[in-house]
Amino acid sequence: MDFPVVIDDKRFGDLCAEVVALADEIEATRQLPKELARALADYGLMTMFVPHKIGGGEWDAPKGMAHLQKLAEADAASAWVCMIGSTAALGAAYIDPAISADMFAASGRITCGIFAPNGRAVREGDDFVANGRWAWASGSANADYIGLGCMILERADDKPDASQTRLLMAPREAVVFHDTWHTIGLCGSSSGDVELRDARIPVAHSYGISETPWAEGPLYRLPYFGFLAVGIGAVALGNARAAIDDFKLLAMAKKSSGSSRGLNEMGRIQNGLACAEADWGAAHAFYWTTLNALWQEMLSGGALTVGKKADLRLVCTHAVRQCANVIRGVHDMAGGTSVYRTSTIQRRLRDAETMTQHIMTGPATYEMIGRVMLGGHHDGMML
Repeated sequence: MDFPVVIDDKRFGDLCAEVVALADEIEATRQLPKELARALADYGLMTMFVPHKIGGGEWDAPKGMAHLQKLAEADAASAWVCMIGSTAALGAAYIDPAISADMFAASGRITCGIFAPNGRAVREGDDFVANGRWAWASGSANADYIGLGCMILERADDKPDASQTRLLMAPREAVVFHDTWHTIGLCGSSSGDVELRDARIPVAHSYGISETPWAEGPLYRLPYFGFLAVGIGAVALGNARAAIDDFKLLAMAKKSSGSSRGLNEMGRIQNGLACAEADWGAAHAFYWTTLNALWQEMLSGGALTVGKKADLRLVCTHAVRQCANVIRGVHDMAGGTSVYRTSTIQRRLRDAETMTQHIMTGPATYEMIGRVMLGGHHDGMML
C-alpha cells in the first residue's frame, strides 16, 4: 500500500483548486459556500464511509484520510467540514438501511454530528422529544441532518444517565442555529451552537455507538472515537504540510529587514526549516505507519484490542499537537509578514491552534493513553 494513498484524480484536483480560490471567502463568511459544499458532497467526500449497500462510497480508511489530508493543504476549514461530515456518516451503518439510505446516501447529502450527550430525550411512543444545546456543530451551515447526543429518559423527571446515550439524527428544519462561531481558527467550518427545543425525532432515526452496526465491512469495526481522531490527524497533517510549503516560497522571495540576504540564505532559517520538515515527517510517518498497519489487520479480520485503540489515539493526538508546533516555528521564522491577515501561514497557525482544543486530540488524551499503557483501562474510556 502506498504511504499514504496516492491521489491521481483530476476532478479532485480541480475541487482543491476551487477551495484554494475560495479560501478567503470561506474564512470571511465563516462557512463553505453552498455550491462548494454540494460539490464536495457530490464527489463523495461526505459519504465516503457510508456502506455500499445503501449507496455510499465505503472507501478504505487510508484512502479517505489521504483525501482529507490533501484537501487540508488547500484549506483546513473545508477539510474539517468534510472530515466531520464523513465520520458522522458512520451512523448510516447503525440505522435501518431503509431509513439511512436517504438520510446519509442521497445525492449531495451532507450530515454532521456531535457525540457529547448535552441533550435530554424523553420517549413518547415511537418518538423522542428532545431538548438541548450543543457547541462545535462543525459543518452545520450546510447539513441536511445533524446527529446530536442525548441522554434517553423514559419520563421527563427521570435522573439522566450517561450510560443511556443515543445520537438522534435531527433534520435541519428541527434545529435552532446560533451564530456563536467567532474564533481564532477554523473560522470557515461553521461550527456554531445548535439547539433542539421539544423536537420530535423518530426512535428509528437514532443509534447508540455501543450497538452492533448492521454493516459488516472493516470500516465498521474501527473504534468510533478513534476514527474521528484519525480524521482530525489527517487534517492537521495537511494543514502543516501547506504551511511549510508556503514558508519555502516566502523564504525564497523575502529579504530580512536591514539585510541584503534573502531568508533562504540565513543559517537559522535553513536550520529551522530542516527541523520543521523532520518533525512533520516524523509525525506523518508515525500516523500513516500505524493507520496502514491497523487497516491491514482489519482487512484480514484481526482483533481490535484495547492497546491498538490506544495506539491509534496516540498517533492522532501526536500528529495534531506536533503539527501545531511545526507551524508555530514556521510562523516565527516568517517574521512580520506572518502577522497580516493576508498571510496564509497565519491562517494555518490559527487553524492548527484550534484543532489542538478538540476533545479528541486535547492534552488530556495523553493521560488516558498512558493510563491504558499502565493497565488502567476501563470501559468508560473514549477510545
